[in-house]
Amino acid sequence: MSGIRLAEVVLRTTDYDRLCDFYSRLLGQPRSVEMTPPKSPDPDDPARICFFNFYFDHPYTERIAVFECAHAGPGTSSRGMHHFQLRVPSIDALLDLYSTLKAAGHHPVESANHGPGTSLYYLDPDGNRVELSSLNFSSQQEMQDFMATPEFKTNPNGFPIDPERLLEGQKAGRDLSTMVWER
Repeated sequence: MSGIRLAEVVLRTTDYDRLCDFYSRLLGQPRSVEMTPPKSPDPDDPARICFFNFYFDHPYTERIAVFECAHAGPGTSSRGMHHFQLRVPSIDALLDLYSTLKAAGHHPVESANHGPGTSLYYLDPDGNRVELSSLNFSSQQEMQDFMATPEFKTNPNGFPIDPERLLEGQKAGRDLSTMVWER
């Protein structure tokens, strides 16, 4: 698919501050956004999240995120890549990719509007988690303003979306940028 770009690499760690300090030094910038989501029974859900944003050219972003997953237990399962994100230029392109993958028998394991973007998550044949996403905002400032809100900081997971409902809306000519916010 043309227009697809690497947008985010999400790392999991049991030593959050040490890893965040490393990437702060490496990228030469402070932590862009930090948050503490509500506790979850899922050991793969992070206890703390940190983003390092280093590129924005709408509709593309590039960032490194650090997830503290200390409650997942010691060892390599608590460290390493959590998932990576690929960004497409629009919600229409995301739904086109959804249709292509669906036709080949691949279905998302999760789909959500996280606020900054709308995402479909897949497992590749080796079990790696891949997030496909499109931005929900037309400028970096709008996205940063949203990411600074208590709404986002207390619920970075956002809310589930139904890609089939969006696909039906796309076929009916509905405004998808509005539909992604409908719960």
